[in-house]
Amino acid sequence: MITKICFVIVLILSMILSATFAEEEITVSARVNAELYANQALEEKYGITPVMLDYFSRTVEKTDENVYTIRYTGCEIWAYVLGTYEVIVDRNTVTSTSWSRDGESTSGGLDAEAWGSDQLMEMLRLNQQEGGTQVFDARIYEINRNNGFVYKAPTQSDEEAEQEELERQKAQELRTLTEEEMSRIAKTAVVQLYGLSDEQALRLGYYSPGTEEDILMYYCMVDGEPCYHVLLGVDPVANTKVIAGEVQYTRGEGTYWVAVNVQTGTIEDISYFVGLGGNG
Repeated sequence: MITKICFVIVLILSMILSATFAEEEITVSARVNAELYANQALEEKYGITPVMLDYFSRTVEKTDENVYTIRYTGCEIWAYVLGTYEVIVDRNTVTSTSWSRDGESTSGGLDAEAWGSDQLMEMLRLNQQEGGTQVFDARIYEINRNNGFVYKAPTQSDEEAEQEELERQKAQELRTLTEEEMSRIAKTAVVQLYGLSDEQALRLGYYSPGTEEDILMYYCMVDGEPCYHVLLGVDPVANTKVIAGEVQYTRGEGTYWVAVNVQTGTIEDISYFVGLGGNG
């Protein structure tokens, strides 16, 4: 009887959350629209799915009014073998999708020197199976040496650090919404934009201000707009599904970074990381 009552309570909460998230309106910026279109274009042309993006760092550059260039570059030592994917979105229309390794052979699995979607899936499988990246990093170091590629960690000058701090202070000073309101807006955006199930919406959590982890919530400027960055996550559950390549993953699980405008509540930036590439 207790188990049945608990189930009913969870079901009611799930129905309430679903209705609430569906009814709430969110506004997204042109930048966010461009990011979502770019992700779709990347998957359609090259087969690069969200589960693979953990191995990339993404940059978004506004080159003209409502024209964005989104680049996905292999992280750190993986930069050479994975290369850089570039998508140009002009007013919600993808006008160009390219890869810095276009024209090079990706056949031969990890023996190839240019690694595409097939190699990325193998990286994920090995990463999950072995609990680390060492099993394929050795091959990547070899490819890097053969091609004279040396990874250099980026550095931040004192001036850049000072400018970043000034921007954070400015964004916080301009705030008219509370951090709780912005966190709620971010949560609604994730549920709607990524199509989370009722059960996942119930599990979607964020780090509340004032906790020991509130360093993960911070103020910043995005394309000149004052924002509050919110970190949200849906933790994996037991008996996850298995997709091609024997990778265990259920769509929607992972971590979401959301930048909410501190005055209007507009979603100015959003990123989704599944976490399989860094699951240790």
